[in-house]
Amino acid sequence: MPPGSVELVREIIEALNRGDVEAMLARMDADFEWRPLRDSPVSRTYRGHEQVRRYVEDWLSTFEDLRMELEGPIAVGDYVVVVVRSQGRGRASRIELYGRFCQVWMMRRGRAARMTEYATRDEGLEALR
Repeated sequence: MPPGSVELVREIIEALNRGDVEAMLARMDADFEWRPLRDSPVSRTYRGHEQVRRYVEDWLSTFEDLRMELEGPIAVGDYVVVVVRSQGRGRASRIELYGRFCQVWMMRRGRAARMTEYATRDEGLEALR
C-alpha cells in the first residue's frame, strides 16, 4: 500500500536530508512543480524532474550539514501543510544559517504533484481557502 500523504512528505524530506535527490524525485510526479518562497533570490517555478534536480543539487552544494525538520504536518484533503525548520552551514562562508517557513504540498495519485513555500503557516493555510 502506498504511504499516506504526510508520510510521503516525510520520505521526501528525509531523502533531501540524506542528499538523495533520486529518492526524492521518485516520490514526485514527472511534472512536479517546486515554488520557493516569494522573497527568495531564486524564486520562480521549477517544473519537471530536471529543473527540480538542478535546483535542489545547486541548493545542496551551497550548504553543508543541511538538515530540515518538520513541525506538525497536517493533511487537508489532497494537501499537506507543514512548517519546516532548516539549518545548515554555508560551504564558502562557513556561516550557520537557520530558517523556518511553511510548505504546502499537493498530492495526486499517491505522489507529490506540487509544493509551494510560504513565510508562515497562516499564509500556507490561507492559500488553501
